[in-house]
Amino acid sequence: KAVVSTQSTGYGARAMNKEMRDSLEMIVNLRTICRKMVDEKRKEMAGWDTNPDDDMLAWLVTANDAAGLTDEEVVDDIMTVYMVIDNMSKQLSSLFTYMINKKEIFEKMVEELRENPITDLKSLDNLRYTEMVILESLRLTPTLLKGTRWVLQDTKLAGYHLPKACQIQWSQYCLHRNEKYWPSPRKFDPERFRNGIPNVDSLTYIPFLAGPRACLGKHIAMISMKLTLSLLARNFDMAPQPMPASKPQVGTSMALIRMKGGPFYYFNPRNTVENDIVAN
Repeated sequence: KAVVSTQSTGYGARAMNKEMRDSLEMIVNLRTICRKMVDEKRKEMAGWDTNPDDDMLAWLVTANDAAGLTDEEVVDDIMTVYMVIDNMSKQLSSLFTYMINKKEIFEKMVEELRENPITDLKSLDNLRYTEMVILESLRLTPTLLKGTRWVLQDTKLAGYHLPKACQIQWSQYCLHRNEKYWPSPRKFDPERFRNGIPNVDSLTYIPFLAGPRACLGKHIAMISMKLTLSLLARNFDMAPQPMPASKPQVGTSMALIRMKGGPFYYFNPRNTVENDIVAN
């Protein structure tokens, strides 16, 4: 269900305005840092014959220059990468929280990760069950609590009149837990995604939103999460500590979802010489 607001009033509006102000201030500060990084990297690259293989920023600047993009567009790409990495860590925290009481699912995922080393991007396709686990964690705790759009012209939607210039919001968190679309919606069950994403045409699964303004970093996020899980599974034996007496809670900050009070895991090193990921 969408929540439509044409006017901001009351405490909720003040809270929303502060949230928006905090978000804008964070974005401005991050852009300033990223601009400085680009300027410093260009000065550093001026003395190079070629970019080092492990310098992602240098390759990002080079690729954007080749495409004829401006420095501000380069900054946009850098911010996307940083936000993806930050949100990926929150998402993996949620995934491990769900795994705490799902020993069979956890062991099946770890077995797949250890039997299928990542050698190139194509080898990521072998991690099908791991992808199902990630998709299910994104269903129950998508990175964003809500999406927001502005109405460009007077519109009728599901019997409601939406005047031009009003703001419409919806919650993918609520949508993903709606029993109309998801049987036993609060149950963590990766098998939902055995045959791909269900209801994909009806837009009832939108952890990265959808359409022309969908998250640009969704592919980076999925690759990064698979790589991280593979690195952990192949180099560590992972065992959760006992669940704390108080159950983990879903918290939010500036429309971002994060788990609070989740469990801790022991990471005991395996034979890392034999189990290191080979990344080409």
